[in-house]
Amino acid sequence: MKALVIEHNGEPSEVVHSRDLPEPTPGPAEVRVKMLLAPVNPSDLHVIRGRFAPQRQPELPASPGSEGVGIIDAVGSDVPRTRVGERVVLLDVPGTWREQVISPAARAIPVPAAISDEDAAQALVNPMTAWAMTMLEHQLGRGDWLVQSAAGSTVGRLVLQIAKAEGFRTVNLVRREEQVAEIQDLGGDIVLCTADESWPEQLKKATGGNGIVSAIDCVAGRTGATLARQLAPNGCLLVYGALSSHRQTDPAAFEMPIFAPALVYSGAEVRGWFLFSWLARKGVSEGSQALRGLLDRMAAGSLKPPAARRYPVDRALEAFTAAERAAHDAKPLLTFVEV
Repeated sequence: MKALVIEHNGEPSEVVHSRDLPEPTPGPAEVRVKMLLAPVNPSDLHVIRGRFAPQRQPELPASPGSEGVGIIDAVGSDVPRTRVGERVVLLDVPGTWREQVISPAARAIPVPAAISDEDAAQALVNPMTAWAMTMLEHQLGRGDWLVQSAAGSTVGRLVLQIAKAEGFRTVNLVRREEQVAEIQDLGGDIVLCTADESWPEQLKKATGGNGIVSAIDCVAGRTGATLARQLAPNGCLLVYGALSSHRQTDPAAFEMPIFAPALVYSGAEVRGWFLFSWLARKGVSEGSQALRGLLDRMAAGSLKPPAARRYPVDRALEAFTAAERAAHDAKPLLTFVEV
């Protein structure tokens, strides 16, 4: 089978190579999935460069890839034969950039027929991040407010879709003035541009001077620090990224100076949040239940991943280049098998 493999960390264009590997055989409680599509996410580029969370850096050689959609084509002795032919997405099964992937049967989640392969391939990383932080961690309800940075990002746009469906309201931070109208058109209730030096004062006004109760941040730096400083008593800020740049190497760019008295006197909380750590804590049962719920929402049309573009595996370098463009217009998806 074909597989994209890294033998040591470095630039994707230099260290990712196509290899022909033996066809794998599933164990008793496993399935083999013939991969159809696997996204190129920023986190995958982190892994290739050796800059991702230590617990997510694979022992090399290994295939990158953190999600994808495929068809079960073989099952282990403890798995019903009826699962052969099932279209599935994989729940936290790393190494999806290969033609065939072995997965625990419980982590291969069936995909409703109404969902396209392109959407199904993206069902885990970004939709689950947006859903888990807003609905399961912050437990936002109708009429509640959420402040989010990087509202124009994939996660930010998915948060806006969830807000529309669930009835909570949003204060959205963007970096460029031209994004303001776009995010407003997508349903953002209040949109502030951090290029405006007065945005902290605008944010304070937007919260009525009462502080931020719930916030999510993937920028860190001054932006994250400002959110932390404006937290309301017992408010909570979830930090799930830092500048979202896999090329960033300056340690200072990842720093987020915290004004300690604001936390001490208010009992507010600034907490790191990482999807795969959250999935590990929740376990397969709860994680799969959440993923099935997201798939149902996607099938119903209330949650829609971004547009996508397919790249055959022999054009993987083009997919990496597309993923690195600051304003790429479609999620790059590696395709291994045409059906």
